[in-house]
Amino acid sequence: MVVQDVSSVADAESDFNLGQDMRVDEAVHVIMRHLLESMRTHEAGVIAGQDAEFLHDFRIAVRSHRVLLGQMHGVIPQRTLIRLRKGFLWLGKITTAQRDLDVYLLTLAAGKRDLVPLREFYQHQQQLAHQQLVADLASPRYTQLMAFWAAYLEAPLPVHSRLLYAQYPLADFANKRIWRMVRRVLKQGGAIQADSLAQVLHELRKSCKKLRYLMAFFQSLYPEKKMNKALKALKSLQDLLGEYQDLQVQQAYLTDFKQQAGANIPVYALTAVYVRMSKMRKREDRLRQLFERQFAEFAEHRYKLFKRLFKADKTADLKRARG
Repeated sequence: MVVQDVSSVADAESDFNLGQDMRVDEAVHVIMRHLLESMRTHEAGVIAGQDAEFLHDFRIAVRSHRVLLGQMHGVIPQRTLIRLRKGFLWLGKITTAQRDLDVYLLTLAAGKRDLVPLREFYQHQQQLAHQQLVADLASPRYTQLMAFWAAYLEAPLPVHSRLLYAQYPLADFANKRIWRMVRRVLKQGGAIQADSLAQVLHELRKSCKKLRYLMAFFQSLYPEKKMNKALKALKSLQDLLGEYQDLQVQQAYLTDFKQQAGANIPVYALTAVYVRMSKMRKREDRLRQLFERQFAEFAEHRYKLFKRLFKADKTADLKRARG
């Protein structure tokens, strides 16, 4: 299930206090310490399972870290980077099932009788997912990952790093990485046709999310008004893609319910399922039409804004960092 979390990432950015002339590895440690603190703050609430927002915020920190690690070749030692990437990929997977169900259950209105069997079915699935997540968070694998991460962040940075980009000026590094993601978004979106598979839009949504996170990490390096304008333009596109993906996932849940409950589904509940699926398909078609127009506007009118903010040719070549 798609979780609209970009505003939370932006709110967190104000705690980073990144400077234009910071080394990249120094800035990364600042961001990572913030994410580690966020995970530790919300961990007990995730285990208690009383408020879905604890897991939501925990996952924001996990996803933020995964996006950051995706840009860290030449900044973090390779063995450390590989271990952290694997660990946070695992964390993303083990927290997905419950969060998906948390969000999906919010779409099922509690007062509707025809949705009671569907809601009860997925409430049980949610309970099972929570039990599994609690077990995973109590496992040695989780304990060792968090200890390894904390130890890495507590160790002092070398005065002279041999890593390719570790000592590179942060502003130049941010421009390069953000601009590369902008180009990926434009390339992926421009290739989407009316008959493109839903998975293609999902991949674009993921690229937009990565771009949004990178912009949030380094937001303090850029003029506030221009950055806010760029963020707003990107968020509009993300919202559309997010709703489209939500519809895909919700239909998958309805199909799963029909298959697993089988003959035990009351006729009125089965009718409600078919009605919901029909409405979702119509909304899907409408969103595909809206996407074509919205992305064309984004590519034509917002491109210049992103180019002025992040275009990499105004910065030094990253290869100079080797020295």
